[in-house]
Amino acid sequence: MANETDGNADRYGLHEPLADHQYDALVAAAAQQLGTPISTISIVEARRQWFKARIGLDVVETPIEESFCARVVEQDGVMVVPDATVDPRFHDYPNVTGGTGIRFYAGAPLTMRDGTRIGTICVIDTKPRDGLDAQEQATLVDLARRTVAAIEMRVDLRAAGRQPTERAQWLDQAGDHLMKAWVALDLLGATAELARLEQVIVEVDALRST
Repeated sequence: MANETDGNADRYGLHEPLADHQYDALVAAAAQQLGTPISTISIVEARRQWFKARIGLDVVETPIEESFCARVVEQDGVMVVPDATVDPRFHDYPNVTGGTGIRFYAGAPLTMRDGTRIGTICVIDTKPRDGLDAQEQATLVDLARRTVAAIEMRVDLRAAGRQPTERAQWLDQAGDHLMKAWVALDLLGATAELARLEQVIVEVDALRST
């Protein structure tokens, strides 16, 4: 939950600048596929949320009291706010009444493999929208899954890299190239190729445990 997450950024290496381009590509994909001017990967902590990646937004963090994403990590699925000005949970938030002027918001939780929810990937618009249809919600969930995979793989490969062996170094390089290819194919909408690449990633992950 939000009040238990202050150590997650260090635990998952989120303050490290490594491979930030992967997260930039994911928010770009979210904004493009869901047709919004703003998208972020938000990390939720006890007193603030900060953005690992963002597009269409100048600020780098906001107080937790003004966070839509803090509500998302309290649930399992996608949270959709068609018009924040008429939603009693958010209508008086400063980023609704002024500032960014948020109207539409949709976010999916970033749920790690141990069940910890560390934040969200979300899309935002300054105009109200009817919501997200089933396919659009599935797209956001898939992007959340890809974000989690990028974070988890980086953690695993960093751990493997602590072993001074040629094999561990190869796995680190292979994992980085695989994630770059994964994001590129996702942006192109190459579904079949993505499915095959995901299988390769699974196989590389299995090699690390042998």
